[in-house]
Amino acid sequence: MRTENRGSDDVNASLHGRPIGPEAIGAMIGRALCPGPPPPYDELVLLEQALLHVITALWAAAHETERRSLGSPDRELRRARLEAIRYQTAVGLGDGLMSAQMQVRALARECQWLLDQCPAEVGR
Repeated sequence: MRTENRGSDDVNASLHGRPIGPEAIGAMIGRALCPGPPPPYDELVLLEQALLHVITALWAAAHETERRSLGSPDRELRRARLEAIRYQTAVGLGDGLMSAQMQVRALARECQWLLDQCPAEVGR
């Protein structure tokens, strides 16, 4: 039960523009990717909003890094992934519980990828 409260605090911090650390982001990603039945729709809405907030910050940093690495051999793959993330963030949750869960899980995977690309930006 304490973990859930802490997770809610992390989500609230993210939604209010306060920086959150890598552990909190990892916990948020873990909650989103948790196997089993989907959580209530309201919780999925909060997770989506928090993940979008974190993705926005990380995406900007990853995009700037990508822009500066012109000669990198895997540049096109990273660029394509950044574009895919941009489109994924525009999808929305949908009306059903399953579609909302699938979208939150997709956002969590994209957030994890961005976190791996620019870990120094976390908490800024």
